[in-house]
Amino acid sequence: MKRGSSLAIPALQRLLADVEEDLAGLRDRGLLRTLTTIEEIRGAEVRLAGRWLVSWCTNDYLGLSQHPQVIQAACEAAQRWGVGARASRLLAGSTTLHAQLEARLASFFGAESALVFPSGYLANLGTLGVLLGPEDLVLVDRLAHASLIDAARASRARLRVFRHNDVEQLAGLLESRPRSGRRRVVVTEGLFSMDGDRAPLAQLADVVSEHEALLYLDDAHGAFVLGASGRGSPQQAGVPHAAMIYMGTLGKALGAQGGFVVGPQSLIRFLHNHARPFIYATALATPTVAAALEALRLIDEDPSPRAHLAQRVQQLHAGLKACAPLAVPSHIVPIIVGSARGACELSTFLRQRDIWAPAIRPPTVPEGSARLRLSVSALHTEGQLERLVQTLGEGLGRG
Repeated sequence: MKRGSSLAIPALQRLLADVEEDLAGLRDRGLLRTLTTIEEIRGAEVRLAGRWLVSWCTNDYLGLSQHPQVIQAACEAAQRWGVGARASRLLAGSTTLHAQLEARLASFFGAESALVFPSGYLANLGTLGVLLGPEDLVLVDRLAHASLIDAARASRARLRVFRHNDVEQLAGLLESRPRSGRRRVVVTEGLFSMDGDRAPLAQLADVVSEHEALLYLDDAHGAFVLGASGRGSPQQAGVPHAAMIYMGTLGKALGAQGGFVVGPQSLIRFLHNHARPFIYATALATPTVAAALEALRLIDEDPSPRAHLAQRVQQLHAGLKACAPLAVPSHIVPIIVGSARGACELSTFLRQRDIWAPAIRPPTVPEGSARLRLSVSALHTEGQLERLVQTLGEGLGRG
């Protein structure tokens, strides 16, 4: 045996001992995560370990991941282009489908240009990474998605966190830190992924404009769902997309995969040349791009899935108003339990009754706010909704 490899064995053993200790600690605190294998999907139902359960944890808000025309578009693209993207976009992975999707996204949101990334996480990491540097200031909502926090930290900009949706505190932070360096960027979500509430975009846009800062909006859960025509949180709030740098995903309401940013053409060209997660990552696979293109066409031409989803959202909130009150009904409904163990117990209670709603625990949500995160889809039926309300009431009433 080579000397180097023999020396590595004790180091590996120490590493695995540390890993086992960490996993045991997570298990003791009710925070250990495990993967759930889905065997089949049928509408809003999934088969787990041979049993069919109604899923209340999907982000497929409009049900487009299973739409026959979306599936057909992906199949035809695979036959023409192959399954994989083969390389990064700048090397050998950019096709006419990628260009068409970006043109459609830009047109849909009233922007000059757009850029798609392999995931929403990479879109945030890449875009904020080129907007920010050590001489800049970034202010992030306390409940912003982990990808936004990670992107802000990775940029090495001075990071300040403001209280959730607290426009007054944000204004104070901007006021107390005179403009210096290149830029100041305020980062938030349009519709918050764990709480289902909305950012006060009109007020944020005013404060950002007053203090000559930039607004970066992650609208992963609002894009294509909110607004009179699906243009997302800005349309819902009456704020033009041009007032911010707008980011969304293809993997939620569109039912495909990937992330995107829309904005001025010069900004997109800047990302082409400097956004490392775009430059060095393999491109989105062409079947996925074709699926997103078809889903976007359907959304633009047919408002009925959004209307159907809105109806289901109203019905669910009416049934859950005692335990999950939100000022504005949302397709994301948090059922706050408190302890991680309590959330797991409630999730298990529902699963035993053929309802799948996994527990959301720290660090995804703040300590003491473990919950079930119900997400409504246009695929859900009225009967499934009624059964959820009844069973959830029984589960919450046990304590």
